Amino acid sequence: MRSVSLSDVTCSIQGKNAVNGISLNIKPGEIVCFLGPSGCGKTTSLRLIGGVVAPAGGQISFDDELVSSSKFQVPPEDRHIGFLFQDFALFPHLSVMQNVLFGLQMQKHDDAEARAGRMLALTGVSHLAERFPGTLSGGEQQRVALARALAPAPGLVLMDEPFSNLDPPLRADMRRLTVSLLRGEHSDISPATGIIVTHDAADAMYMADKIAVMSDGQIVQFDKPEQIYENPVSPLVVKLMGASNEWVGDVNNGVFSTPIGDFKLDTSVASARLMVRPYYLNSGGDESSFKARLSAIRNQGNAHALEIILSDGTIWEVIGNDFSDIRPEIGDEVKFQINPEDVMLFTD
Repeated sequence: MRSVSLSDVTCSIQGKNAVNGISLNIKPGEIVCFLGPSGCGKTTSLRLIGGVVAPAGGQISFDDELVSSSKFQVPPEDRHIGFLFQDFALFPHLSVMQNVLFGLQMQKHDDAEARAGRMLALTGVSHLAERFPGTLSGGEQQRVALARALAPAPGLVLMDEPFSNLDPPLRADMRRLTVSLLRGEHSDISPATGIIVTHDAADAMYMADKIAVMSDGQIVQFDKPEQIYENPVSPLVVKLMGASNEWVGDVNNGVFSTPIGDFKLDTSVASARLMVRPYYLNSGGDESSFKARLSAIRNQGNAHALEIILSDGTIWEVIGNDFSDIRPEIGDEVKFQINPEDVMLFTD
């Protein structure tokens, strides 16, 4: 397991600041996910850590030893890193077994064939050892790529959108398998530090010890998943972590008047944004409730989603397991309430 430290790292790609002064410290054995929208700099950050591109400024260290700066660069092949790419990048002319053996043979690993066979067994593709990548399904290729990345027992594993091409059930299976292997939950597999790029909050919430949320080449929040979900620092973070309702308006004399109630803010604030997760709205009424007209009801399998129209015409969504207490019909005016602690307010 390796520690990774980035200090004020910058990088330009085709004249654009792809990474703009990021700093973070990753402890040995931690799994960290870089989460953010397309073009935010998360893949470039991974490539910087891997040594595929060089920083324009700042420095990167593994275990307190410098591996990258604007004047010094340890080659990727000398960093003892496992890579897992979005397209899996398997060698098409090599069999499954030969693909997994490749890194082991490059490092002259003892008992390479036994090690490769063990990794194929752990990833559930032993029966495919003599097949070629072009004959495999996407899920099978992903398992082979994972086996190849981990076979040389790297101290650090870098993954770029490793599950983006997989169907949801297989995606969930591969998340579980990847975490168990990175954590060394098998007696003969060494744990490794993992850095995973994803745009899917479910991946990050399930896998990560910490999440680095990126926007415009910068890390805007770096914390444990539950802290980022419960205490987001910006509307962008709220949206990245799942569905949300919002309402934007002016603040007059420190009062932010919204269709669900008034909120007191600093008198210097001119406008604000209210955000509420659909799961936190509950049917029912008391003195703190608000009314909305029901415009649609959708069955989502294990939950129901209500589309409601607020008093000013804004459309929100309410998601719950059971609305039998109100038995709503389209066009009904229904009361809803929310715990004030679940209301997120941001000033613009």
